[in-house]
Amino acid sequence: MKTLLFAAALTVSGFSMAAGEADTPSSASQGLDRLAVFAGTWKSESETYKTPYSEEGGSTTTLVNQCWKTGAFFVCNQTVNGVSASMLVFTYKGGDTFNEAAIQAATGQANNGTVVIAGGVWTFPGVSHKYGQVTYFRVVNIYSNNDNLDYREEFSTDQLTWTLMAKGHETRIR
Repeated sequence: MKTLLFAAALTVSGFSMAAGEADTPSSASQGLDRLAVFAGTWKSESETYKTPYSEEGGSTTTLVNQCWKTGAFFVCNQTVNGVSASMLVFTYKGGDTFNEAAIQAATGQANNGTVVIAGGVWTFPGVSHKYGQVTYFRVVNIYSNNDNLDYREEFSTDQLTWTLMAKGHETRIR
């Protein structure tokens, strides 16, 4: 399962920085506090579609995020169906943007990205440069409350037309 799906359990709280407010250590700490709802156990049901970047299928998984905040970091050990899969490390970039590094247990390799928040919509954008072609990817999470979200994974070559690769729903179960 893709790292992007693992990161899909973030949710919204009411904090946002006022325009022009400096990103001080205190505001960074408050920014990271927004991620606290990521912790917990989540049931995920997804449907994947046949595209050049995904295979058709469906899955039900249980994600457990053991998280803590320390200094300038919000860190989560993420297990998928009982197996430690990723170490997620977030830092607060400012405003509604967070940096994210996802280290895969199977390979030890890290994927770096960002998370951008606009109201109840959290977007994890990405880009691939392969064979002279630029392809954009994103995971979009839409939150109905702190315990439920609908998400979709998409790709585009022009950032105007997006093709659905997967969609799903996650529910916090504890």
